[in-house]
Amino acid sequence: MTTHAGHLRRSSARTAPAKPAAGGRAADRAALRAFRSRRVWPALVAAVLLVVAGALTAIEVISALVGSPMKLIDYPRVTRWAAGGGGAWNAWGPLAIASALALLGLIFLFAGLVPGRSRLVPLRGDSRDLVLGVTRRGFTGAVSAAAMETDGVTGVRKVKLRRHKVVVRAETGMRSPGDLEERVREAVERSLERLGPLPDRDVKVRIAHREG
Repeated sequence: MTTHAGHLRRSSARTAPAKPAAGGRAADRAALRAFRSRRVWPALVAAVLLVVAGALTAIEVISALVGSPMKLIDYPRVTRWAAGGGGAWNAWGPLAIASALALLGLIFLFAGLVPGRSRLVPLRGDSRDLVLGVTRRGFTGAVSAAAMETDGVTGVRKVKLRRHKVVVRAETGMRSPGDLEERVREAVERSLERLGPLPDRDVKVRIAHREG
């Protein structure tokens, strides 16, 4: 069962996060897997290329076995072209094609090994059968609301969500904000404690002066 929420309701309660138990850690891993980007487009392109290559190979092999080769690809001509000109395998044409194919393979390998950017932020839970997530817009909205509740903040320019960090750019009308940056950071951290995002994120706050 998978649920997600777009916008989060503000909460005035400030509770400390509990340490995840063994069941909580299993639930965290389940949430991370459930909301991980699947890299649909690279997988689709790779699948199409493999299907085309497999179909051509199957047609050539089966037609040759029945005694009527299709010869969709003129292999003798390709071989003569590659072998002609006194070592054409070392020429720029074959080397460029081989390099392009190798680069394409590395791109597909990288896309398969490195998770993409998910549209949902996983949240901590207590059960592997119930995974929770919030949209990135809802998450940044909750962070922005927490920053705006801090006395002295007149606006939030931007909230940037990274894998292990949240960067908040806030505005104030005070020329000497004092400890405002620290207070905003603490307010955002309390909001993150209530949400419980995965993975944990550090908070960085930047305050800019703006005349009212």
